[in-house]
Amino acid sequence: MTAIAAAIPIVLAVVLFFLGVKGTRIAVASLAVGLLVAVVFFPTEPQVVLASFAAFSPTIIEILLILYAGVLLSRIMSNTGSMAVISGWLQSSAPSRRAGTILVVFGLVPFAESVTGFGIGVTVGVPILRLIGHSVPRSTIFALLGLLAVPWGALGPGTLLASELSGTPLLEVGIRSAMLSLPAMLGAALLVTFLLRHEGAWPRVLGGAAGSAVLLWLGILGANTMMGTPLAGVVGSLLPIVVHLLVYRWRGTLAPAGREVARAAVPYAVMAAGLLAARAATSPGEPSLAVRAATSPAIWLVVACLAAQFGPGRRRGPVPPGERFTHRALLAYHTWLPVGLVTLCFTVLGALLSVTGMGAALGTAMAGMGRGYLVLAPALNALAGFITGSNTAANAMLTATQTQVATELGSSVLQIVAATNVAASLATMAAPSRLLLAYELAVATPVHGEASSTAADSPAAAEAGSEAEVNRWVLPRVFSLIAVVSLVLGLATWAMS
Repeated sequence: MTAIAAAIPIVLAVVLFFLGVKGTRIAVASLAVGLLVAVVFFPTEPQVVLASFAAFSPTIIEILLILYAGVLLSRIMSNTGSMAVISGWLQSSAPSRRAGTILVVFGLVPFAESVTGFGIGVTVGVPILRLIGHSVPRSTIFALLGLLAVPWGALGPGTLLASELSGTPLLEVGIRSAMLSLPAMLGAALLVTFLLRHEGAWPRVLGGAAGSAVLLWLGILGANTMMGTPLAGVVGSLLPIVVHLLVYRWRGTLAPAGREVARAAVPYAVMAAGLLAARAATSPGEPSLAVRAATSPAIWLVVACLAAQFGPGRRRGPVPPGERFTHRALLAYHTWLPVGLVTLCFTVLGALLSVTGMGAALGTAMAGMGRGYLVLAPALNALAGFITGSNTAANAMLTATQTQVATELGSSVLQIVAATNVAASLATMAAPSRLLLAYELAVATPVHGEASSTAADSPAAAEAGSEAEVNRWVLPRVFSLIAVVSLVLGLATWAMS
């Protein structure tokens, strides 16, 4: 009975999603029901709950600040034209549409997603894909396939939360998540090859896609090991980008970067250098809040925002109201608010599941399925990632339960947490919010004289057919990738238990 009660908040979220309820309402309702279930079925001393939430509150604040600063940085970089300068330079250097597509999928989108999160990488990838000649459906799916670095998106708040809720060191979760990302990256390479099969000899296409996927994997794994988890996606995604640029230079197509590109990249350089310097100057295990703040990705994302707004090449003297930092910060707040509310509610629900024993009861019940459950565990988190559109929210919902399952079965907590983290992250490719974002950008991007319009009678919309038609073309392909990778991760978790 208690296990059924503990499952109610999670089941409610699934039911409400398929009923078409908004994400914010789903999150609030799930948290409210979770609180009611905890009071009725899992009574816990108030001081125990308060002490647990007090200990967990710095993590909640850090996650919310990371998400907000990621949105703000994306807005500033877009409004100032910095992101367009960087992506335009890379796009103009690609010697062919095939090469440009592979660079976008395994380089540009993972890099942008690692810095800002929220699926913002899609906003970088779609316009380039349209400009190099891809149709609306293909631009949509290629941009979504680039969301391979979601475990490290916005410097990794979802992976950080999984670490906190499972009691596993962040570095270990990051490294294992990176190791387990290889099937996802190779799977994406195979799907890219299939989609580009008419762009040249398929062995060359497969070699380019698989080679770039392996470079991305090696870069993220190596960065996790040497620099820590938060910067792993940012630094790791630079490896395929750099290798592509070297190939372009060898082929004579690399466009000169110039001072404009260098200035545009300053915020990223400041963020990476500051975070690395802060971590080098402090003791890794020191529990001080000051040390945690100085080495937090949130703080250095804020610094990157300031560098993007006030750094080299920015306007001096009077600033128009629309370009002021306060105006952009307010707009970013409005964008962040629904996502922040969803994340907050599910994060508090996850903490509640952990402290009241709800997650343990549910985990014990699932452990009753035996070791076979380990095969299904990544698929369960993938469903949560698809529903919430966030690996942070998915991990908040299920990490406590998955941890208990692993404990009950004598399996590796690290393995199940990392596998479910990767599966939830991969499933955000198919999340309705991200799919809609990619589609709208693809339709709105003018190509070969098309008008920049999302109206139903615009040329771009005519080419796309309709949102429903694009969804019917994109989703089966993406769902197939998610299903196969989730199964592979489940089998690996079962085999390693």
